[in-house]
Amino acid sequence: MKIWTICAQFVFVASVAVPSWVVGQVNKPWEFPEALRPELDSRLQAFTEAQANGDWGTVEQLLGKYRRGGNYLLFTPSHRACLIAEMKNYPMVSFKYTVWDKSYSSEILSTPPERRWWSLVGEATFHQANKEVKKQIYLIAYRDQGNWYFTPPPIDNATAASHFGPEQLAANLADQGRVILRVPNDSPLRIVDVHVFTDPSNVLSRKVTFRLRNITGKRVTGYTYRISDSTDDGDEVAGLGDQKDWIEPWAESHEFHEDDVTAYYWCEGRGDVKTTIEIQDVKFQDGSGWTAPKEAGSNQNP
Repeated sequence: MKIWTICAQFVFVASVAVPSWVVGQVNKPWEFPEALRPELDSRLQAFTEAQANGDWGTVEQLLGKYRRGGNYLLFTPSHRACLIAEMKNYPMVSFKYTVWDKSYSSEILSTPPERRWWSLVGEATFHQANKEVKKQIYLIAYRDQGNWYFTPPPIDNATAASHFGPEQLAANLADQGRVILRVPNDSPLRIVDVHVFTDPSNVLSRKVTFRLRNITGKRVTGYTYRISDSTDDGDEVAGLGDQKDWIEPWAESHEFHEDDVTAYYWCEGRGDVKTTIEIQDVKFQDGSGWTAPKEAGSNQNP
């Protein structure tokens, strides 16, 4: 789950073993290593000068292999090209920053400072519509193979909604081949009445509604389904114990309402990913049950 992936970096800190490189270190583990600042400043200056001069090949090199933040997101060629296209509309030509090193997480205790990512906060100057615009931003600087690389602010998210017109927002993605229903042939439940729409308030998210149909003669009192997509491990939802979630023999459940956040960034997926709904297990009132095989080989047509 995306939310858990982010939060998990800030829990159970006390249980993380302190590695040997921390022992005897003068600075606190979360403080920026000042010995690395000259190289950081040099690479950052090259990053902004390349944008000012339209040297997008250098900009591409200084983005590195990853889009960094709460996790390592490996660039695909299309993701990188999309991000650079967005940056060309708002080139950042200077940046006066300070290192935000107040965060405290298990990552800090498990990764040496020379390999960590750092948040730089400050005032950036952008070229926009033939004028200079100053904005307060944050920029991620990260280390990889002994060099500094940079992840700019999510400018692609700021313009994501402009890629959607009224017809696209009104379209049921289940009718466009953008939804996969993963239901083995021997599953006691079927997924029906599926509607998936782009969330107009956040086009990186989808509103998902559906019902479950019991195709057996036994009352279903518990089940687990999973919502996922190609960018995420998925969210599992269990209906257990509450009578409103029971499904009578040969009947349909109430309507379920879920959200599927399909990407962290617009350029990551550009709305092209498929939402997957799958049934994982079912429990009957008589104590029997069904569990999906680990490699579910059958898809139900939406």
